[in-house]
Amino acid sequence: MSQTAPRSAHPGFGPDATSNEVAVLDSTIHWVEQGEGDPFVFLHGNPTSSFLWRKVFANLNGEGRLLAVDLIGFGDSGKPAIDYDLADHERYLDAWFDALDLRDVTLVLQDYGAAFGVSWARRNPDRVKAVALLEPVLWPIDSADLPEAFVQTRALVKRPGEGEEFVLEQNAFLTQLFPNVFLQPLPDDVLAEYLRPFPTPESRKPVIVFPRRLPVDNEPADTIALLEANAEWLASSEVPKLLLTFEPGFLLTPPILAWARETIKNLTVQEGGAGVHFVQEEEPEKVADAVKGWLPR
Repeated sequence: MSQTAPRSAHPGFGPDATSNEVAVLDSTIHWVEQGEGDPFVFLHGNPTSSFLWRKVFANLNGEGRLLAVDLIGFGDSGKPAIDYDLADHERYLDAWFDALDLRDVTLVLQDYGAAFGVSWARRNPDRVKAVALLEPVLWPIDSADLPEAFVQTRALVKRPGEGEEFVLEQNAFLTQLFPNVFLQPLPDDVLAEYLRPFPTPESRKPVIVFPRRLPVDNEPADTIALLEANAEWLASSEVPKLLLTFEPGFLLTPPILAWARETIKNLTVQEGGAGVHFVQEEEPEKVADAVKGWLPR
């Protein structure tokens, strides 16, 4: 395992957190780490990075070995010449878990990080201890349950040529759409950190894939197949699971929340406070407190 020497992480994670990098497959994966004991792995989605977890991370200091990872192509992880489809993300994430030989893992998951984290748990059931979910890509969504403005923007992103112009060339997904998915505007320095990993059209290639693969109205087929396989594990596994709800929320629509209550085994549902989608920015203390209060002891 080729791993670089740890260096100081962004101060928002806490004074003792370190920034780390390990070679996996043909690239590198970056993560922030702090503490000792059983591992907690924090997985983000689009278009963010481990940085999204910094306040939750700091509030969970002392609970174990905390690891907030950047998906391949995001944050400070490498940007290899791949398609960045769902299977690519699983391959690189699997390689990272194996490089660090992580076991007895509590997964704390949001957005596509939930789809990938549950998939990893499903395929490595002897290595997972518990799963916490917030604003997850969990089950197919009906477009009627999503804001009309988002449905229209996603349709634009899906159109060949127009999507590339909007996301890659204009950088509009990051500079127009993303900053508006918060109850309060992000400070300029925080927004700048989210924009930093994507300075060029080529660097933004990973960002366009996820909205195109979002499971809406029972397509695309590969995302639906992944979520259906995940659902079988969620319905049968005894692993403790926590699902946090937020108001108004975004991905966790009322029908999906009802499906989760009916389907997921050994599930605790708890209110997480006020937030849209990137709830780690809006309710970090409540997220951390909910995880600490629920943790299997």
